[in-house]
Amino acid sequence: MKVTGILGGTFDPPHNAHYEIAQRAINQYNLDRVIFIPTGNPWQKDIETSYDDRYIMTNLLINSNPLFEISDIEKSVNEPSYTVETLKKLNIEKEHMFFILGADVAISINTWKDYKDLNLLTNFLIAPREEITKEKLVSEFPFEFNLIEGDELDISSTGIRNKIISEESIEGKIPTKIQNYIKENELY
Repeated sequence: MKVTGILGGTFDPPHNAHYEIAQRAINQYNLDRVIFIPTGNPWQKDIETSYDDRYIMTNLLINSNPLFEISDIEKSVNEPSYTVETLKKLNIEKEHMFFILGADVAISINTWKDYKDLNLLTNFLIAPREEITKEKLVSEFPFEFNLIEGDELDISSTGIRNKIISEESIEGKIPTKIQNYIKENELY
């Protein structure tokens, strides 16, 4: 069975840090693939960008990498998307599944629906964030985890949206094909 990394998120928009973290996870933990899962209806965030636009942009980000896949398992926008339910639906044995998340999200995992069940379903790979020390992660993240090594990538979807709105450059933060998609579809 393939060793699989799972990278979920709103991907509003997806950016180079998402790509880099997934590639680092593959390289450092011998994953066979990473599946990107755009959130259908995130229960902890308000988003205006449609699922279809976020899915298309995520596919544009990853489609040149044969080790990256995309799943529409959370496509239903009628029901909130919960990670625990998604991981159950994927039906991958725990020893073959690694859930990838940023340190900023990891320290709030105890606010997620049925978060204690996540440890029964997956292993955890956490990407560093400059403002969150390893000690803070160890004290606040309730499960065993491995760190994805490498420099912290100072790119966020919120920051990119704000730069687009204020007409600032986003060069180097998202691929040109996603920038073009955003312009053509008048997103943000």
